[in-house]
Amino acid sequence: MLPLALGCLWLLLQRPAVAAVSMDSQCGAAAVLPCPPAVKGMQNFWASGWYKVINNSQETGLIRNLKNRTTVYDKIQRPFLMDEQQSLVIPKVRPEDAGTYRCSLWANVGHFNQQADVILRVSDCSTPWPGTSPTGTSLRGSEREGSASPNSTCCREPLIPVLAAVLGLLAFNVGKGLLSIILILVIRVSLKYKRRRKQARNL
Repeated sequence: MLPLALGCLWLLLQRPAVAAVSMDSQCGAAAVLPCPPAVKGMQNFWASGWYKVINNSQETGLIRNLKNRTTVYDKIQRPFLMDEQQSLVIPKVRPEDAGTYRCSLWANVGHFNQQADVILRVSDCSTPWPGTSPTGTSLRGSEREGSASPNSTCCREPLIPVLAAVLGLLAFNVGKGLLSIILILVIRVSLKYKRRRKQARNL
């Protein structure tokens, strides 16, 4: 009877592993790590928790949820959160947050404990995402090509020949002179017309 009881106890304490899930996160963004065993709900479990796995064996406790009350483990200075789906929320992830995280669920009597690993990869904070400029704005293909070619003619000002500049200045002066002559003629004609009208009135 004793071996049978020990065997049953061992089965109850087992936590069948689920295949590890990998996900990528951008540096500075909030990473949400799902807990696959909790997808169907927590009706068969009385507690849950998250750990960071070091050297594939050592577990460092991060946060646990007991009766809908979350508590961060002692000596953990990094802020961690858990949502209603038991997902681990890491605000403003950094490259050092990358690694393997383990979600553990403790089952009620008659059910099995569960666990699953999530591998988090974080982008380098100094490396912009593909297709973006250092300020985070997307560049169109023509803009990228123009900025990459120093010999491109799209943005260079054309050189004005000296002869064209001289001819343009000469044409401007000639036009100005003609306009002055026309204005003088108009004034003379107007004065003559006024004189004739005045003489006609005197007669």
